[in-house]
Amino acid sequence: MKAPSQRPEPRKNKSEPLSSRSRTEKRRSNPHNPGTGTGHAVDSFLPDFCSLQTAFTLVVSSESLAFVLTLADSTPSYGFWSDLGLRSLFILWITLSSGAILCGIRPWLVRLGALWSGIATFSVIQAATLLMTWLTHDGPLSPGAAVSRDPIGGAHYLKILGVSGVVTAAWLRYLYVQSRWRRQIRAEGEARLDALQARMRPHFLFNSLNTIASLTRNDPKMAEELLLDLAELFRAVLRKEAKWVKLKDEVDLTCQYLNIERQRLGQRLRVDWRLTGTPKDALIPPLSIQPLVENAIYHGIEPSQAGGKIVIDGQLTKRHLVLTVKNTLPESDTQHSRRGTKQALANLRARLEACFPGEARLLTSVVDNCYQVRMVFPYLRERYENPDRRR
Repeated sequence: MKAPSQRPEPRKNKSEPLSSRSRTEKRRSNPHNPGTGTGHAVDSFLPDFCSLQTAFTLVVSSESLAFVLTLADSTPSYGFWSDLGLRSLFILWITLSSGAILCGIRPWLVRLGALWSGIATFSVIQAATLLMTWLTHDGPLSPGAAVSRDPIGGAHYLKILGVSGVVTAAWLRYLYVQSRWRRQIRAEGEARLDALQARMRPHFLFNSLNTIASLTRNDPKMAEELLLDLAELFRAVLRKEAKWVKLKDEVDLTCQYLNIERQRLGQRLRVDWRLTGTPKDALIPPLSIQPLVENAIYHGIEPSQAGGKIVIDGQLTKRHLVLTVKNTLPESDTQHSRRGTKQALANLRARLEACFPGEARLLTSVVDNCYQVRMVFPYLRERYENPDRRR
């Protein structure tokens, strides 16, 4: 990734953000963020019956059910362990055959609503129970004298179907309630993430508007460019489509923010980009770098009469991406002039935790009269599923 230019004329460098006309054309041709999924995922409360994890869960649940039914039988016909083995084999045949059928009809099943998909699943399991009951008692799979010499009556079929129906209905109800609970937790998490993301410091807005107002007469073209940059920043703040964005897009957004600040701070602001070895397609939470750069300018560059330098560094390990924003500290007599509330850091830490629960870290330190913030989170590539949050 090429480092953005440090000159006050950001539009002359090809690595800087596009011009107003180019950005407008790009926005019209591709209205959605590149990291945003365009399709709507089917929201079904049923598990993926084709996955090994679901198959393993069904097997374990079947064995547990067979054990409970055998314990509840006060008069075992062939002894506890023999009855347990026969019941386990019988229930496993029903479970695995039902899972195979539900896996085969999954493309059709997920298109149904919750009610009809539940009815279809219940019907498949009951049909498999009825078929296996006939095969193992009156059909070709009957073990003969080892189990029963006489065909079983209709009451026995109803008893087995009744037990199967009760267990299946309770299981489907559990899956539905669990799905609703997870959906509620996800909605609350996304609402909290949106609230954390939709924050921009008022002082930056006022400073930007004052800078643009001072350029409206002297340099109308530059004022127009800065207004477009400011519009892009607000679009990023209010955007709710994706949970992650590409690193390249976050860098471009930060460059647009720096274009506005350079018009106000001039040569006092120096930026050094060191993202050469960082993959452009890495997915990061929106507004991860820009708030840290804004924080560095507010606390490190503005209070210093001589200005300062901001270093934005990126490193890729085997499984984690490390992004560091470091800024020089002002003179000792002005360091205490602006005492921050650390709200920006708390905001970013909360968003990282929401995007990468238990896997992200935000570290701060002071090294060689420089304040640095380091973000460490898992490395996700562009092909990683990026859920569309516009629903």
